[in-house]
Amino acid sequence: MNALQQRFNGAADKFENWLANALFPKWCKEGFDKNGAAIERFTEDGLPDWQADKRIRVQARQIFSLCYGQKNGFISSAPEQVAGINQFVNEVCADYLPGFYPMVIDADNNIKKDVSDLYDIAFFFLAFAWQYDVLKDATAIEKANALAIHLDEKLATDNGGWLEGTYAHDVRRQNPHMHLFEAFMNLYLVTGDNRWKAYANQIFDLFKAHFYDAKHGVIVEYFTADWAVCPNTGDTIEPGHMMEWVWLLNRYQEITGTDVSEYCDTLYTHARQYGLPKGGKWLIDTMKPDGSAPAQTSRCWPMTEWIKAALVMKQRHPEHDRYLEDATFAIEQLMAGFQHPARPEQYIDSINIDGDILDPLMPASSLYHICMAHYEAKRAVVA
Repeated sequence: MNALQQRFNGAADKFENWLANALFPKWCKEGFDKNGAAIERFTEDGLPDWQADKRIRVQARQIFSLCYGQKNGFISSAPEQVAGINQFVNEVCADYLPGFYPMVIDADNNIKKDVSDLYDIAFFFLAFAWQYDVLKDATAIEKANALAIHLDEKLATDNGGWLEGTYAHDVRRQNPHMHLFEAFMNLYLVTGDNRWKAYANQIFDLFKAHFYDAKHGVIVEYFTADWAVCPNTGDTIEPGHMMEWVWLLNRYQEITGTDVSEYCDTLYTHARQYGLPKGGKWLIDTMKPDGSAPAQTSRCWPMTEWIKAALVMKQRHPEHDRYLEDATFAIEQLMAGFQHPARPEQYIDSINIDGDILDPLMPASSLYHICMAHYEAKRAVVA
């Protein structure tokens, strides 16, 4: 084993220890209300924020996270805690089709935002896939099938993809479609049902036709209703999403045999080149399509997506050490920048380019990203 692999193994081991022995115990012990609901976040003092609204997507993401922890042997409480989340959602959202829920519930468990959102729906599909796979809950697939029918009946469009939600909107985003892509591939992998692969194929077609900007080699985030680049925000590019697409496209190739090499190579190169300014330690949040106007802030989740992308690029190009070097650096800097300096059982959400804390909150939604980075990191460890 060479020195680089040893360094990576050490970083990955510290990362797993943080996730398994610090983050999961914190969330499982303190991150759920007595009614079963996952809390939205911890405060900067490390306490549950009982006054925060609950986004419905967080309930779905925490179902995923609990199942992930159970599958990896980090926890044994997932069956009970997932059941608690489902009971909470079923009681508070009793008038809604399973999975097609309102966006926001207030601190007193009243419906606050009575519309449904495509991004939220994507994470219920993902939650259903993991609940079925890990907990062997066949009702999760029944819910996924019902949700797919409702999705097509209520939100499908004639020009490809789905509407943003059950509300008026002038802008469409690639982001919820990206997460649907992830969820549909997960559902295909755990069920073998080709309907889910067919959905993934539709989103890959959208990626080729609209999301991928071949001129600049980046991902476009915002569009008009007819998939034209949004005139107001269409020049906002997110390196974290570019890294996320590298990982997803690699999985799509594994499932379908479609060669996505050009996309992966270009997106990774530009995400790293533009997203990590010279001397930088953390991927920046945004920039322009040509790499100009870099943000001066970094969030936790893009670093996890960089880890995933670097490690699948290592698989795609085993002859190049630079991808394992990137993955090692990204794990080290994720923990250096986003592990809370006073409370190791917590992560923080946002820092500036100097590493100063901008947002000390610990949002539940980031645990999903950290788990998925661990998924790739553990696969790359060489004994």
